[in-house]
Amino acid sequence: MDETIKTALTVVLFFFAVCIVLALVRAVTGKKPADRLVAVNMITTIVVMITIVLSVLLDESWLADIAAIYALISFVGVIVFSKLHISSVKKRAQAKEDLSREGSMHDGD
Repeated sequence: MDETIKTALTVVLFFFAVCIVLALVRAVTGKKPADRLVAVNMITTIVVMITIVLSVLLDESWLADIAAIYALISFVGVIVFSKLHISSVKKRAQAKEDLSREGSMHDGD
C-alpha cells in the first residue's frame, strides 16, 4: 500500500477518535434519553468505521466481518433501547393521565 494512503487512513483514524470523544461528551451530558441514545448509536457507528479502516490499513479481511457483526449487534441494541424508551414514555403519559383523571374526579365531590 502506498505511504500516502497509509498516512491518510491514519489521519482518518485520529479524526474518528476525536468524533468518539465528542459523541461521548454528548452521551454523558445529554438532557434527554433520546439524545443519549443517538450519541451511543453514533459511537457504535464510528467504531464500525474504525474497524473497516483498520481492515484496509492492516490488510486483514476478517476485521470487516467483525465490523459487520458489530453493526448488526448495534442495530439490534438500538431497536431494543428505543422500544424500552418508548414504553417508558407511554407509561409516564398514562400515569399522568390517571392522576389528572383522579384529580378531576375529586374536584367534583
